[in-house]
Amino acid sequence: MTGTNDTLRTTDNSGKSFTWLQETVVFGLLVGSGVALRLTCHDLPNFAPVAAIALFASYFFRSSLLAACVPLTVMALSDLRLGGYHPGVMALVYGMLMFPVCLRGLLHRAFAMERGRWVESLAPLAGLISCALASSVLFFLVTNFGVWLGFNTYDRTWSGLMECYVAAIPFFRYTLAGDMFFAIVLFGSYALALNLLPARTTVPVSR
Repeated sequence: MTGTNDTLRTTDNSGKSFTWLQETVVFGLLVGSGVALRLTCHDLPNFAPVAAIALFASYFFRSSLLAACVPLTVMALSDLRLGGYHPGVMALVYGMLMFPVCLRGLLHRAFAMERGRWVESLAPLAGLISCALASSVLFFLVTNFGVWLGFNTYDRTWSGLMECYVAAIPFFRYTLAGDMFFAIVLFGSYALALNLLPARTTVPVSR
């Protein structure tokens, strides 16, 4: 990988590009697995793969718009089954689950995966955990602020806001656990695949 603004276009011996096919397949796999896992894990409050999938999409796809469409599609399809809730809170949740796409530059710098080199140090893992943690914390802060602001459950005072955040801490533990677990599984599987698959010719393509 040549830098934060580059991507790798994989070619075979004839020079034919497979980038579009890879991105189409990965998009489908991420959306399908994301919907299935969100429905399966729904009994565990906030333990979901969506933020981790958004983080991986931001790393994998060349287009930020395409990457942002992954968590949005996962949420929209799974909510058809799970049902909706307060429109303002839904907008905040959807928006914050697309936020990890904004970390793509930082993630590319922190989690540089190269064939045979991704396990040489703990720096890539630390970078990944930092990005996942940032997503979890910001999701917690913004969505619960929206709940405090949009409902009459808590007083519209500083103490009421703090009470809202304290009440949400048990849910935050699930959010954090889900984001970390699925991020490590996704990126770890991808890094492992890079090291196990046969080497191909790679040509850097600037965006």
